[in-house]
Amino acid sequence: MSVASDRERLVPTVSTILGVSESVAQGVVVAFDEIVARPLQANLAKKKGRDLAKRNPMIYTTRGISTVDAWVDRSLEDWETSAIEGHIGTWMEEVARIVSGGIKPGSGVDLQIERPGNPAVVELYALQAAPNTKSAGGSRSDLDSLRRGASALRAGRRVVETYVAVLHGRSTSAPVGADPGVTKIGSDDAWTKITEIPEFRVRLLEATTELATLVQGRSAGDVARIKAEARLIFGDANGALRLDTLANPPRGRARG
Repeated sequence: MSVASDRERLVPTVSTILGVSESVAQGVVVAFDEIVARPLQANLAKKKGRDLAKRNPMIYTTRGISTVDAWVDRSLEDWETSAIEGHIGTWMEEVARIVSGGIKPGSGVDLQIERPGNPAVVELYALQAAPNTKSAGGSRSDLDSLRRGASALRAGRRVVETYVAVLHGRSTSAPVGADPGVTKIGSDDAWTKITEIPEFRVRLLEATTELATLVQGRSAGDVARIKAEARLIFGDANGALRLDTLANPPRGRARG
C-alpha cells in the first residue's frame, strides 16, 4: 500500500478520534507524515548495519539481548526515541494551528487565533512542546514576542490575551512571574482552549496510535535492510550475536 493511500485511509479514523472535520483531519495526517514519518525514514535510509556497533553494545547485552535481530530492533528504537522527540514537538505545534484555524504571524508569536464575539478577542500563544524545552533566554524571547505582538494589536484597539501554552507535561495554569499579563497554561487546559474540543490532548494521543502506521510503513524496508546487513557482519549461522566481532567491528567490507 502506498503512503498516499495510507494517508487517505487514516483520515476518517483520525477525524472521529479528534472530533474534527475530515478536511482538518487530513491536515493533521499530512503534517504527521511530513514532519515525523518522512524525516525519520530519510535518516533511517542513511543507516547501515555496521553503524549500530558505534554505540557501546554492553547497553544491550546487559539487558539480555543475544540475537542480531533483537539488537537491531532495540538499537533502532533507542535511536528513534531521541530523534522523534523534536519532530513530535514540531508536529504538535502544527496541529494546534491546523485545528484552531489560527496562524503563525510574523511577529515571533507561534500562534494567533481570532475569536469572534462582542468584543472580538485575539489570542496570542507562545508554544512549548514540554516544560523543559526552553532555556531562560528562550523563555524571555517568547515573552518579548508576546508583548510586541500584543502591543501592536492593542494599538489598533483590539482586545488581546497572551499565553504560554505547554503542550505536554504541565498540569497547572498560572500567571507568568516575569509578566503577570501572560498566563502559562497547563497542557490539558492549553489544548482545550486552543482547539475548543474537550479532552483534546488525550484524543491526540489516541490518534498517534493510528498514525504510527505511517512511520512503520515508511521504515519497514530500511529496517529489513539494516537487519540483513547486521546479520551478515555480526551474526552467526543461528542469528546469535558474535560478541568478538561486535567488540571489534571490521572496518572493511562485510564478510561473505
